[in-house]
Amino acid sequence: KKSRLVEETLKPLDPNRRAFRLVGGVLVERTVGEVLPSVASNRSNLDEVIKNLEARLETKQKETAAWKAKYNIKTAEEAEAMRKQQMMAQQQSN
Repeated sequence: KKSRLVEETLKPLDPNRRAFRLVGGVLVERTVGEVLPSVASNRSNLDEVIKNLEARLETKQKETAAWKAKYNIKTAEEAEAMRKQQMMAQQQSN
């Protein structure tokens, strides 16, 4: 989000205007024309990394769900919810 905001802010500015950028913990002075392409490139790279991580997360979630189903594993929340359902069913049958 920050990179997109910076990019949107810099686009309408004069390419020869001074711009400051933090590179490796050092504040450097450049022009908007020099900074804008690198900010756009960084944003594009970050978007790609996020997409890859989301895809890997989805894959791992599916693997985990399959593993839990195969070995009948329940989280504490799931076990508690099942216990409450059983208690309610018993109360209704009485």
